[in-house]
Amino acid sequence: MTCHSCLVQCKKAGKRSDGLQRYRCTQCGKTFSDRKDFGVFGHKQLNEEKALLALQLIVEGNSLRTVNRITGLGRNTILRLVELAGERCETLLATAVKNVPAKDVQCDEIWSFVAKKDKHKHGGEDNFSEVGNAWVFVGIERTTKLVLAHHLGKRTISSATRFMRKLSASTDPAQKFQLTTDGLAAYPLAIGNVLGHEGDRVDYAQLIKIYTLDVPEDARRYSPPRLAEAIPTPIYGDPDEERICTSHVERQNLTMRMCMRRLTRLTNGFSKKWENLRAALALHFAWYNFCRKHITLRGATPAMAAGLTNRVWTLADLLA
Repeated sequence: MTCHSCLVQCKKAGKRSDGLQRYRCTQCGKTFSDRKDFGVFGHKQLNEEKALLALQLIVEGNSLRTVNRITGLGRNTILRLVELAGERCETLLATAVKNVPAKDVQCDEIWSFVAKKDKHKHGGEDNFSEVGNAWVFVGIERTTKLVLAHHLGKRTISSATRFMRKLSASTDPAQKFQLTTDGLAAYPLAIGNVLGHEGDRVDYAQLIKIYTLDVPEDARRYSPPRLAEAIPTPIYGDPDEERICTSHVERQNLTMRMCMRRLTRLTNGFSKKWENLRAALALHFAWYNFCRKHITLRGATPAMAAGLTNRVWTLADLLA
């Protein structure tokens, strides 16, 4: 310990009542002490074990009220924890999942909503971009199961373009890969603008699915339609027809709905604010990539399979 005023080395002078070491300057006589470690959250009044337990319960699919009852933490405190964790996880994903070698990438979108669905908006709410339907674009590497990029936005060309820019930054620019999406019309233009319409970086194909309705629309409101045909359609480059598939990213959509209460259908756990949904998504994907063991990877995490780390991370590691 060095004196802040004299810049000379201090000597130990006992300990404080809370156990921290105290020091005394030999020149001016002032006393100093070590700084208290507030843990990964940097808050002296927050129980770190309870905070980590709350986040663990959140990423395992529990609601805010359930976490409140189990941990005793207030709902506002839990929301603030999710925001803080989401900010750190966004930074981690942007820096750690970068220039990753990829061979086979699948992209899809999953629907959710913030505050209310589009059909329930009224007055001037139609002009609010952060209220109503929200689409989560997800890109996953087929072999390693690593989520390379995600984006929260509307189902538009601009959102698809932003998503493709994130996907471009997360993949190795020197390695060409095959890319498969569904039949969303915004994808070909976005991929052509960002990844090259001449197949410079990708061999791109769409899997266009045709559904049939066996019963009237009102009767099958919450029932999935029957798949009649799936048509592999090459768009750019020379994609391998046998690998034109979106099953893995669609399975990831199921994981999202099971592990995120905000995306569970027919509940009141939906997001009330756009920022909260964005933070929860970043926390989920960081936890999925670095902390969650994958059965098909024999107990490894997607980040380990992709060579980004050599061990399974804990939530404390994720947020440190």
